[in-house]
Amino acid sequence: MRSQSDFKQNLLSNLMKGDTDAFEEIYMKYNKKIYTFSLKYLKSKEDAEGVVQDVFLSLWQNCKKLRKDSNLEAWFFTITFNAIRKKFRSLSRQRKHLEKYGSQAVNFTDDVTEVEYHDLLDKTNSLIKTLPPQQKKVFILYKEKEYTISEIAEQLNISKKTAENHLYRARMYIKDALKKEGLISLLFFMLFIY
Repeated sequence: MRSQSDFKQNLLSNLMKGDTDAFEEIYMKYNKKIYTFSLKYLKSKEDAEGVVQDVFLSLWQNCKKLRKDSNLEAWFFTITFNAIRKKFRSLSRQRKHLEKYGSQAVNFTDDVTEVEYHDLLDKTNSLIKTLPPQQKKVFILYKEKEYTISEIAEQLNISKKTAENHLYRARMYIKDALKKEGLISLLFFMLFIY
C-alpha cells in the first residue's frame, strides 16, 4: 500500500511537469476549503471566488518553479493568506468594506512564511496529542489515514454516529484553541484541519 506522503510526492512531481490531471486533483482537494474560508471573511461570493482563482492561477503559473521537497500545504497556506490580504487591501482602498473589515485588514501585516506554517502545524499536533484517546484515534484515522467515517466505525468497533461525534468534537476543540491565536491560525484550521 502506497503511503500518503508518497502519493503527495508523486502528485507534486507530476504537477511540476505541468500535468493537468495532477493540477485538477489538487484543485478538487483544496478549492472548497479556500472558498469557504475566503467567503467567511470577505462576505462576498465574487471576492471569495476571486481568491480561489488567484490561488490556483498562481499555483499553475509557478508549478514548474516548485522544488521536489516543497510542502504544497505550506505553499497553499501562504498564497491563500496573501490573496485574502491583497483582497482586503483592495477593498479598503475602494472603501467598500472599510468599517466592517478595518480592524482585520490592519492585522494582515507581514507575509506568512513557511516557518509560521510549521509553527501552526506543531501547535496543531500538540493539540491532537491532548485529545481524549477515542477522539484522537478517530481524528488521526480520518485526517492522516484518510479513512471514511464508515471505515473508522468498523475499525474501532463503534457506530458511525459515534465516530462522527468524536470527529466533530476533536475538530471543535482544535478550532477553539487555534481561534485564540488569530486569523492566521483560523486559516490554517480551515485549510488543513477541517
